[in-house]
Amino acid sequence: MSSFLQIVIASGLRQVFTYLAADNTPLPAIGCRVLVPFGRSQRVGLIVGHADTCDVDESKLKPIAEVLDEAPLLPDYLWHLGNWACDYYQHPKGDALLHLFPVRLRQGHNNQLISRFWRKQSTDVDLSRAPKQALIWQQLSQLPAGFGEGQLNHIGLAYKDIRPLLDKGILAPATPHEQSVNPQINQAPLSLNQEQEQVFTAINSADDFACHLLHGITGSGKTEVYLQLIQRCLSKGQRALILVPEIGLTHQLLERLQQRFHNRILALHSGLTEQQRLDAWQQASLGQADLILGTRSAVFTPIPKLGLIIIDEEHDQAFKQQEGFRYHGRDVAIKRAHTSNIPVLLGSATPSLESLANAQRGRYQHHHLRQRAGVANQERYEVIDLRQQPVQAGISARLHDIMQTQLGAGHQVLLMLNRRGFAPSLQCQSCGQTVACPACDASMTLHKHPTRLHCHHCDHRQPVAIHCPSCSAQQMRPLGSGTERIEEQLHIDFPDYPVYRIDRDSTRNKGSLEGLLEKVHQGQPGILIGTQMLAKGHHFPHVTASVIVDADSGLFCNDFRGPERLAQLIIQTAGRAGRTSLPGTAYIQTYQSEHPVITTLTQAGYRAFAEQELSYRQQAMLPPFGHLALFLVQARHEQQAYQLLGWLQHQLRSSAFGKLTQQLQHFGPMPAPMARRANQYRVQLQLQHASRQHLQTLCRHLCLLLEQHPDSKKLRWSLDIDPQDMG
Repeated sequence: MSSFLQIVIASGLRQVFTYLAADNTPLPAIGCRVLVPFGRSQRVGLIVGHADTCDVDESKLKPIAEVLDEAPLLPDYLWHLGNWACDYYQHPKGDALLHLFPVRLRQGHNNQLISRFWRKQSTDVDLSRAPKQALIWQQLSQLPAGFGEGQLNHIGLAYKDIRPLLDKGILAPATPHEQSVNPQINQAPLSLNQEQEQVFTAINSADDFACHLLHGITGSGKTEVYLQLIQRCLSKGQRALILVPEIGLTHQLLERLQQRFHNRILALHSGLTEQQRLDAWQQASLGQADLILGTRSAVFTPIPKLGLIIIDEEHDQAFKQQEGFRYHGRDVAIKRAHTSNIPVLLGSATPSLESLANAQRGRYQHHHLRQRAGVANQERYEVIDLRQQPVQAGISARLHDIMQTQLGAGHQVLLMLNRRGFAPSLQCQSCGQTVACPACDASMTLHKHPTRLHCHHCDHRQPVAIHCPSCSAQQMRPLGSGTERIEEQLHIDFPDYPVYRIDRDSTRNKGSLEGLLEKVHQGQPGILIGTQMLAKGHHFPHVTASVIVDADSGLFCNDFRGPERLAQLIIQTAGRAGRTSLPGTAYIQTYQSEHPVITTLTQAGYRAFAEQELSYRQQAMLPPFGHLALFLVQARHEQQAYQLLGWLQHQLRSSAFGKLTQQLQHFGPMPAPMARRANQYRVQLQLQHASRQHLQTLCRHLCLLLEQHPDSKKLRWSLDIDPQDMG
């Protein structure tokens, strides 16, 4: 019988540790959590293997302290998916595999259902003679069909409050085993137009794995196609997973799902408390939810009888984890669908160039929705050349007149500026110096509510200085415009109309985004101003004019993906206008009106832009035609980072790598685009190869070499496979 346990720990180390099994106890299974002594403390570890022998002297090994699970918490398909993701993204196995669990389980909490789950049996309830119970019943409507005491406590109720409803049989204990699935329809499906019907039929024709790319213009009815595919999935007794890039999109899609289905729906995102996330994870794993809607990490949720995965806004950069375990939620979801042999649908009005290239190669089935659904009109474009007119706080004279006309007609106007705060910097009018963050190579952003200077990279905050830190002159002035400054100007220019600012600052509190959106949907004439979170997937039926306030900020980006992201942002923002019978126009303010990205988009559309950009990428052998990996070293002293990556670069010239480096291009060591962040110097080495397999093998060897270098233990270093952000 094996007596040695191979265990990984979320320690940042790529090492597998060996521990002794406890005496006279059954050997815990692979995949179980255990508590182990680690240094001066105890840590949660995960068993990844058993062994009969060990290279280390047994007297030097420590026994495990406690077995936390009677059986593995992850089903086999998720265990294999986690190991695949760990290998592909070449991340330390302990960090990667424990990332699959909710935080409470990573901390060693018991996975036993600490609360009983309840199930609503009827919504036709007469509590007219028990007003207190009626109020409690109304409060319970906020919760999913199956809920636990943790969720009950979150809305201010306790077990004793619902006991009368249990006695009346209105509530009943939910069974802990998996529950059957069947569609419960609240609202009849909409009639599909010819294009939608063709797409639905094509995707619906097979139950086996296939990756479908749904390229539908904004307002073309992609969501209705999703809903009808979900209904068909439920009718087969299967469940569906829907992924969205950001928490801000869960509210609107959750409403659509709840309007259509009376099934048990779970939402998984970062806005939940850790206990709520654990409750939801447990319910999903027990089969007590039929539809799971979530952001990136929800791709690792255990879901019995999963039959369909939908990835909305598949192009969005937010699907890529930028810190720690740098996986891409979209690509992991595709792998999960392939492993489970089920269809996966990627939807977007502006598909990523990688997905379009995969469709061209025949790896994805490509579907098109070229016309807007219902009576909605196709939006028009107008480029506002800022060189020919005055601009006040980002608002040109031409735009001011347009807004006055649209508001006077009783419509709404949307302005998108991807800079929050009042101004991106504070500048001395005497010497020209701007206030820089003391810890980063970045200017401090000026905020007015509350007044402060704030670094959006390291979160450093400081009071607004009256005197210039360089020349002591009292001539500090805001430079440029952020959403707060435009909001202030709009209140001055249009005092009779409400202004709704939607950015990370204004929606920080729980329920604030929903509250703002509810006011907007009331339909009164008004102005929406916000960052790119305003442009993603929202349905604003009363908006007739959508505005890119500053298109130039994305035209001269040092990232090769800059043009693609700008094009997607323009198209997505434009798509918020004219989504009903009211015609819509998208306005683009720029000093570069002849720039090819702008002219191609406005005259020929996103598909023409994508073909043009793919041609440029192919010539440069950039993704999706070449493959990238990025080594990043962070150090308190810049020279240390350069020395470590310089040593790594030297290893690439070694004959040990043979043919692996024949088609390799490498750039660096060089400063990252932000060379210093949070008092850490950041230096990177970029690898580019025509072969994904060769690049993977090469990076694996380089990681092993780095781990053996004595300086790698003193510095923070990371590897990003398929990086979406070049620094």
